[in-house]
Order: sequence, then structure tokens, then C-alpha cells
Amino acid sequence: MKMHAATKTPAGRLTILAALLAGLSTSAFAASPDLVISRVFGGAGSASATYNREYVELFNRGSAAVGLKGKSLQYASTAGTWSSTSVLPEVTLQPGQYFLVASTVQTQGGSPLPDVNHEWSVQMAAGSGKVALADTTVQMTGATQGAIIDLVGYGTANLSETQAAVSPSATTALQRAAAGCTDTDHNRNDFTVGPTPLPRHAGTAFNVCSGGGTDPDPVPVAQPIVATCPANLQVTQGSAGSAALSATDKDSIVNSAMLASGAVTGIELRDFVAASATGASASATLNVAAGVAAGNYPVTISFANNDGQNATCSVSVRVAGELTIPQIQGTDPKSAYSNSVQTTQGVVTATVGSGFFLQDPNGDGNPATSDGIFVFGSSAGLAVGDLVRVTGTVTEYVPTGAPRSYTELTSLTATSKIGSGSITPTNVEMPNADLARFEGMLVRFTTPLTVNGNGSLGARGELTLSSGRREIPTNRYVPGSPEARALAASNAANVVVLDDGIFVTPATIPYLFQDGTVRSGDTVTDLTGVLDYGASGDVGAAFKLQPTVTPRFSRTNERLAAPQVAAGNVRVASANVLNFFTTFTNGADAWGRTGQGCKIGNTTNRSNCRGADNMAEFVRQRDKIVASLSAVNADVVGLMEIQNNDDIAVAYLVEQLNGAMGAGSYAVVPKPAATGTDAIRVAMIYKPKSVSMVGAALSDGDAVNNRAPIAQTFKAANGGKFSLVVNHLKSKGGCGGSSGGNADNGDGQGCWNANRVEQATRLRDYFLPQIVTAANDPDVLVVGDMNAYGMEDPIRLLNAAGYVNEIERFVRPQGIPYSYVFSAESGYLDHALASSSLSAQVAGVTEWHSNADEPEAIDYNLETTGQDPYRADPYRASDHDLVVVSLNLAPTFADVTASAKIVKSGFTQNRTTGKFMGTVTITNTGSAPLTGPLHLVLQGLTAGVSLDGKSGDTVGAPYLTLPGNSLAAGASVTVTTVFTNPARAGFGYTAKLFSGTF
Repeated sequence: MKMHAATKTPAGRLTILAALLAGLSTSAFAASPDLVISRVFGGAGSASATYNREYVELFNRGSAAVGLKGKSLQYASTAGTWSSTSVLPEVTLQPGQYFLVASTVQTQGGSPLPDVNHEWSVQMAAGSGKVALADTTVQMTGATQGAIIDLVGYGTANLSETQAAVSPSATTALQRAAAGCTDTDHNRNDFTVGPTPLPRHAGTAFNVCSGGGTDPDPVPVAQPIVATCPANLQVTQGSAGSAALSATDKDSIVNSAMLASGAVTGIELRDFVAASATGASASATLNVAAGVAAGNYPVTISFANNDGQNATCSVSVRVAGELTIPQIQGTDPKSAYSNSVQTTQGVVTATVGSGFFLQDPNGDGNPATSDGIFVFGSSAGLAVGDLVRVTGTVTEYVPTGAPRSYTELTSLTATSKIGSGSITPTNVEMPNADLARFEGMLVRFTTPLTVNGNGSLGARGELTLSSGRREIPTNRYVPGSPEARALAASNAANVVVLDDGIFVTPATIPYLFQDGTVRSGDTVTDLTGVLDYGASGDVGAAFKLQPTVTPRFSRTNERLAAPQVAAGNVRVASANVLNFFTTFTNGADAWGRTGQGCKIGNTTNRSNCRGADNMAEFVRQRDKIVASLSAVNADVVGLMEIQNNDDIAVAYLVEQLNGAMGAGSYAVVPKPAATGTDAIRVAMIYKPKSVSMVGAALSDGDAVNNRAPIAQTFKAANGGKFSLVVNHLKSKGGCGGSSGGNADNGDGQGCWNANRVEQATRLRDYFLPQIVTAANDPDVLVVGDMNAYGMEDPIRLLNAAGYVNEIERFVRPQGIPYSYVFSAESGYLDHALASSSLSAQVAGVTEWHSNADEPEAIDYNLETTGQDPYRADPYRASDHDLVVVSLNLAPTFADVTASAKIVKSGFTQNRTTGKFMGTVTITNTGSAPLTGPLHLVLQGLTAGVSLDGKSGDTVGAPYLTLPGNSLAAGASVTVTTVFTNPARAGFGYTAKLFSGTF
């Protein structure tokens, strides 16, 4: 710059400023003295983004405090109107103080952003847009832009201070010079682009600018030429294009322009018009002829003035050739044209929340190349059937956690409708290991597809589909075996996700039947839509179908009102009750108390609690569990995931069951000494009218069992005994800290397998022998959530010890056994293992699929969506299905009255003792001995009368054991009966003869 003579007048300065402001907008902006935008980052939402939130940083560069009350931040797209407004809070910024405004958290990529002062629901474009600080709380229009205090236009924005700042990206941010102190009302000069820094906030150390942010400018300084050029000029090959250029100089006249570099045939500067006066604008047109070949052409334009100064600006001219969609897709996993700008055309087959799908109406006839592509950008004004030409950047998008990329068109620079057309869906069969051939295309699945996973239905509107049901490989085959690996590969080639096309949490949950559910095992036929690829809630990244025709589902997996199992004399159930806590995560409890907590080890606080968050959720959870257990109607129930608070939670559950089923229906098996150190425990309840406890409950509190297994021996009405052992082994998840045999080694068993094997070994070698000895009976049933599938190491260890897998025996012949659905694959973690002696007495086993097949969205949790599909029924009471075992216990005694003649004498009273005496003579009338021990049972003895010297009671009746162990054919035995009869009234009883032990 050269120095001017100091002859400029204040009036001259104001005239130049007015001319500049006139070039920015049709209405003058409000003054921008001290409060400025100091940083802008708009690149969140992509996998490569530095942060997971976009932000705008404000700064007080002045010498006096400035209030934010009555002000707002507003955003507009490159050429759009103001579309997003955030009213700033009533906060005062001191001189040198920053203030951080950030968007809501984006779903993909980036680190968390700490110390946010204010949130703004905005989605800014990374490379081009407009952000304004406005002295209004109302969204601006073109007529009200005079409220702008500070403006940052970047990239190719059509509004800026003097000239737009250069384009940032997903990893870079705009940064005002001098830590925010510099403000010359020239975005290109005031802002630089650099790696995205951690933004400053209200708590950052103050940065008071020298001179309070003002520039007294005591010595007139020659002003530079300010050239305004677009950063890019996009032209489609075969079509001409142009861009308007301009330049001003506050104290000189711009009088010439030329191409300083990059000139090629067909690219030239035309229609130059010199500035009409000092400070006025000179203009020119950069023209690109239709015949310029496809390619990138960086061009530099030089402007000069009447004082001998010059200034340059650069334009990246991009001439895009037109390719077909199959050419862009190609046969390789990634497009050969990745990161290049291309033009293509196709018929719109679908519009979705973030763009639209195009398909070549003719295709290339090569089944290895896709004929369709997803276009990321606005679909405004487009409809299915439009023939559209688009120009954009070919991008290989990699969803979070995906093993592959997905070819898209992004950063559109041109979209035009050129006609209309139609696309016939391409038929696709499943399983299919190469769905990539159809990515972006309109397809129809000719194979009936089965719902395999519905865990993300409420949160994401997704269902995971396959041909048939996918079984977890280690549910059927030994982990790491060739068969297991082959099934894993088959499963991987047999999955597609049905989405709902909106890419946000749906206000209304899609695909539910009239009964309020869609179950795993239900089917859909003739599914038609466009094949997308992206993140999924159930199976990670996957090919996803965005339907274009309403899916037609069939209820092929009916709900059962109750489990169906062969009849026996004792029914046993194993039930995971999904963290049934009477203390809630908010610190309240089921009795209305507050300030409560849950215990893990030696700590007690509410953060240890699981399950219901509050009373409302607890009531919903309780009612589902009560409905579930009432329907099962088992004589003995082993429970997992119930609060470890002595017998408080389990007693509450029994109280509720008895309220629903009748007083005395269930009772609690009193807890043993050790219940483990976890917040959850295992427990047992039983029906006293069906079975009785023999001895007290046992447990194994060894350190390897943070959830100690519990055992209890029961006796049935026919005298048959068995011992039930309830387990909950170490979970597969939460791999932090795992190593060696506990690390996930990729064989399908997940983490902590060595720990589970150790628990199973302890069960086999210590606890089960202890139970058999204490019960003096070999009949043992091992149940519970073993966190191991059917053929995994802990289960095979117990099988080898003689414990029979009753689910494989009874359920496998009917189809895939499963009690749990994980990653849209089915298997059973909940087991029934019987000792060899008890196995012969198992009449049947079933898994009641009331939980695992149901969507998580219908459980007890209070949903955050607009729809709450909860019902107080048994379905989705837990995430595990119940296992029901029907036992036909062999009796230990028999009624042999029919083989004997029983003669009772009359009663005589002993006047001294007041007792009544009589005799009973029993004669064996059969041809074979009656083997003992033999018992005379006095059934129906008159109330108030008792038998003296009785041997015991059975089913409420006293009995006498006869002398000797047997009674030969034709032989007789006489016993004397003595009764206490305080009322001295007449009494009687029915005599029965039993053989065996009670």
C-alpha cells in the first residue's frame, strides 16, 4: 500500500463506509462496535468431525460490559433465508469475556464439547453458510437485516461482511484474528481457517483487547483493493457457466482486471466495468465456455487501481463430466471417482429425511454394479418419478462402526428436473452375501423375511429381518468349531434392516400390529423399497431398506397366553425379572420413602440401583411381572435379577402375587446366609399347598460368586423330593479390565468366559455335592441365567458331569431353543439341567416366549417418544423368556388299603387318665407280602381329638408306623390307638394303610 496525503475528511470516510454496507445488503446493518462472533465450527455430524457439536463463540472485544439480553444468533444456508434462531440468555459479558453457544449433540463422530454456555438446535453446513449476531429475538427477513450486529459469511455465502471467509470443514473452524480482537468488517481478512480448537467459554480467562477493541487510526492509511470472488465455480461439461466478480477500494478507483494465471482456452474474463468513483465497485464476469473439457482449473484474477495498487483473488473452476450412476458405482468396493465432482442423472425412487435416491432408468446390464445411488442433500421440490440431473461430490460414506463404505453424492452444486420416468424394482433373494450390488437401488425381496430383531423399533423405527430365524452359533455348535464359524458366516449374509425413512426417533412407532406389538418370528412378504446402508441399533452397520410400499406383515409367531408343557405333579419355573428393585434410581422406594439407596459390596447409594427410575415405572414393571408369574402358575419359581436387600423385594413380590392369585398362594424361601455382593441376587418362591421345604436354603458365598447360587430341597404331596439350584453367572458384557481367558477371543463366548467356567467348576465340585449330601437325595435341578449359550464351555462342563440338558432334550426337536435375542440372533442363556436320577422324572420342558420376541419399546419404561405402547400384561416383563419344567416325581409311598382288611374296635375310656383307647387289626388279604414300612393313617380324625404317640403326620393326618417291615400274605397285626378327647364327645376317623416313607 502507498500512503495518501492526510487530506481525507470525516465525511469522506462515512461515504466509503456507507458504500460498503450497501454492497452487503439492501438494508444497512446495525452498528457492530464491541460484541463479535470470534469462532465458528459447523462440521459436526460426520464421522471425521473433530467435535460432536457445532459451535459459535461470541466475544466482547470492547472496554465496557455488554448484555446479551434481547439479542439472538441466526443461521442461514449459503443462498437461503434465515432459518434457525436462538434467543440468547440474559447474560452480561465483561470486557475480554467469551461465551460459547453449541448445537445439540450429533449422532456421528467427534469428541464431546465441555463447558457449553447455551444450546442452539441448529445444523450448520460445514463449508458454506451465514451466521449472524442480531439485535432482535425475532427471526430476520431480508427487510429486517438491519438488526445484524455482526455477520460471518463463509464459503460461497451470498451475504457477508465485505467478502466471505474461506470455507472451513469437518475438522477446521473459522477463527477471528488476535483471539477475537480484530474486526475490520471484512470476513475474508478477519478470519482464518485452522484445525478446530477447543472453543473458549464464559469461564475462560479474559482477553481484554488493547484499546478496548477500537481502532482510533490517528494516521490515514492507504486502503487496499478488496476483491470479491466465489471460491468455486461449478460447470457441467457441455454447458456454459459464469461467475460475477467485483472489487472496491475505499480511497481509489479500480480501473482494470485481468486473468493473472490459469487461463485456458474457453475460460476468460469478460464484461469488465471500471469503478465509477472512489470507493465504488468494479465488476467483471468469469466465463467458462461449453467446450471446456472436464477437470479442475484454478484461476487467479488480478484487479488494479489508479494509484498503481493491485489485488488478486482465486476461483477454483470445476468442469464436471456427466457419468452414469453405474459408472460412478463401479465394480469395486469404492468408487473410482471418490472425492471428485461429477454430474449424473436418474429417476427419483424415494425421498427420505436426509436426501433422495436416484436410479439409472436403463442400467448397464452388469449385475456386479449398482444402478442406484443415494444423494445426500435437500429433496425439496422433487417427487418420485422425476428424472433429475445432479452435480455433486462422489463420497464414500462410512457409518459409525461400519466395516465398509457406502457411495453417495454430497455437496450438491446443481439439481434440475429434466423429465420423468419410472423404475421397476429389482428382485432380490435372501440370504444374500452381496447386497452391495443393489445399494441405492429400488428392490423387492422375493423371499419371505422373518423379524429377527426389534430392539430398536421404538428408538429408531427399525426391524432386523432375515430369511428364517438366525440362531446364535454357540447355541448349537462348540465355540470356535468349523460348524460354529460357518453358521456365523451364514448369519452375516442373512440380514437386512427395515427402516422407516425418517432417521430420527419416530413420534409414532411403526409396524406395530393391532395388538400393540410386532414379534420376532413374525414375517413380511414382498418387501419393496430402496436399499440404503447405515448404522443400526440391533446389528451395527447394515444394509437397510427404506420402504416405498407399506410392508405387509403376518403374525406367524403367535403369543401364548400361558406356557404349554406336559403335565406332571410339580411345575418349576426359572424367571429373570429384569432388575426388580423396590428401591428406585431416584432414591425413592415402593413405600414412598425418599433418600434411599441400594447396596453393592460396602457402598449404599441410589446410583447402585437398577430397574425402575421412579414409582410410576415401578408400578408398570410390577404389574407385568405379576401378570407373567401368575400365568406360569408354577409350584416353585427360581428368580434372577431381584434386588439384594435381604428378603424385602422378594417378599413384596410374593405379597403382590398373593393379592392377584389368592392369599397364601406363594411364600418366600427364606434367604440363606450368603446372597452375594452384587446389587442383584437370586431367590426362590414356592406354593406351600403344593410342596414343602425340607431343611433350610443353602448358598455358596465363595468370592468367585458375586451373585451366590441358592439351593432348596422340596417335597411334593406324594413324598417325592428334589433340590432346586438357582444360578446367575457372570455376564458376557462389560469387558473393561478383562484379559487372558476372560477377554473376548472371538469364538462367540464373549468376555469373562474363564470366570463363568470357574463358577461352573465350583458348582460341580463343591456346591452340588453339598446339596445332595444335605438332602440325602440325588435328584437335583439346576436352573437360571447362566450367561452361556447351549454349547458354551460352562454348560458342556456340567453336561459332562452328568447333568442332562433338558432344553436340548425337549425343546430342540421342536425348533431353535431360545430365551434371549441379541444382535438379532436367538439362543438360550436360561437353562434347565437335571441330575441323571431326576432326568427320568422330567415330563416336559418349554420356553415361554413372552419376553425375548417382544420389542423393548413395550416394556415398563416410560418412553420419551410421542407414543407409549405399554400394556399391563405379561409381555416384555423382562428381556429373558421363562423356562418351565414339568416334573413327574416318583412317589415315596403308596395307598395299599385295597390289599388289606382293617377292623377297628370300639373305644373305651380310662377313667384315671381320661384317654380313649381302641384297637385296629390289619390283615393282608392279598397273595403277596405287603412291604414296609407300613403306616396306619387316620384320615378325617374329628377336630379337637388327637392321636397320642403318633409316628407323624402326612397331608394333615396323623399316622402310626406298624411294627416290622412287612406283612405276609394272610398275616395280621393289631395296634392300639390312644386318643385325647377333651370334649369327651363322639369322634371317628377313616383308617388307611400306606406303604413307603412320608
